[in-house]
Amino acid sequence: MKKARIRRHDFFHMIAMIHKTAYILAYDMLRKKGVHDWVERRAVGIIGLPYLSLILVALLTLKDEPSTGHKIVTGILIGWAVVAAWCTSGFQFKPSDWRMEVREELDLRYLYWKKAIAVYYAVVIAVAVAAGFVMPYI
Repeated sequence: MKKARIRRHDFFHMIAMIHKTAYILAYDMLRKKGVHDWVERRAVGIIGLPYLSLILVALLTLKDEPSTGHKIVTGILIGWAVVAAWCTSGFQFKPSDWRMEVREELDLRYLYWKKAIAVYYAVVIAVAVAAGFVMPYI
């Protein structure tokens, strides 16, 4: 039981670090481009776009009389998007000590986190595309 808790903690820590790292990279990208207005909110918007695709797929494929499978898939897609939005909003309002942690981690393993972000967002987009193809047939 103890190993399961450690693994679950590591999994959620990794997901949180992916969101934090994506936020920092988007924030730095906007700063380098010379954007100074609403930088933090724009960075959140950039990392929230894949989750918007999940919600759009769920809403655009709604039927008049959805089946049970359709309701389950829609609930999963919207639930995933809501949880991800909750994860990204939580660390924004805290003091900036987490930013130092993320920047230190980026200094140590920059390519690892960049690839992890790419893979994670690729999975999110792939799920949205697959759901878009499957939902009309459920």
